[in-house]
Amino acid sequence: MQAASICGSDLHIHNWDPIFHGFMHPPMVLGHEFAGRVAEVGPDVEDLHVGQLVMSESVLWCGQCRTCLRGRRHVCERRRIFGVHRPGGMAEAVVAPASFVHVLPPGLSARHGSVVEPLTVALHAVLLHPPKPGDVVLIAGPGPIGLLAGQVARAMGARVFLAGAPADVEVRLPLAQELGLAALDPARPPLDALGRQADMAIDASGSPAALPALGSAVANGGSITLVGLFARPVELDLSALIRREIALRTSYIGTWEDFERAIALLDEGLVRVDPMLAVYPLDDAVQAFEDALAQRVMKPLLLVR
Repeated sequence: MQAASICGSDLHIHNWDPIFHGFMHPPMVLGHEFAGRVAEVGPDVEDLHVGQLVMSESVLWCGQCRTCLRGRRHVCERRRIFGVHRPGGMAEAVVAPASFVHVLPPGLSARHGSVVEPLTVALHAVLLHPPKPGDVVLIAGPGPIGLLAGQVARAMGARVFLAGAPADVEVRLPLAQELGLAALDPARPPLDALGRQADMAIDASGSPAALPALGSAVANGGSITLVGLFARPVELDLSALIRREIALRTSYIGTWEDFERAIALLDEGLVRVDPMLAVYPLDDAVQAFEDALAQRVMKPLLLVR
């Protein structure tokens, strides 16, 4: 291992939120966003070689369940997740099945490789309803997934606006502007700032309060995609969305092709991640978690070596 980044899901686990009860059984080495160099390969591995810089997908699918056989392997019914069901990447080494490993091009570092997975999450959410050039995309939650989704949508020609909370004023919204994304005033609801003009909205916040605000700002016939995890059940006036024929989608993780696309976006410079990263040595992982929870940093990254 060389680098592992901390995800919002890791923060939910750190807080031991109920959404992880019942299927995660601590103790467990965390980390599903990581990159490193191949130290050893199994006897049947032909496409990977010792010394290559690689990253691994986070969700391991079975290939045998009904969902896998229908081509939806990323939401496999028997999926196993690094850092949840099996030891993850916040360690000196990790074992990954070769079929889930992606080789990084020479222009990318392990730091970039450790954020391929969250970029894939953001990319998949955007591609569920791809914006057309000139479309207005509204994103709630200027955290890592929100900023990455915003950059993906902008690369597709969309006009992107990010909505945050007052707590985002100090770090997150200024970083959004540094990345060239328009940050809305958190003191005003998106409807006041944009009118009912958003062709597409993405919730990357996991905040129940964000959903009604997104619904009010999406144009009739538009869409809302949910990608942020919610720590508790959410109430939503679905009848209001039905009357305006607003499509409601959920997005979880990307496919093999999405991982390859995410790597290409980073390699071509269409998505920038370096301004988002706050680097910590692995021994300071507890401090990195505390800083992330307090929103003092955007995306903590643990350097293993």
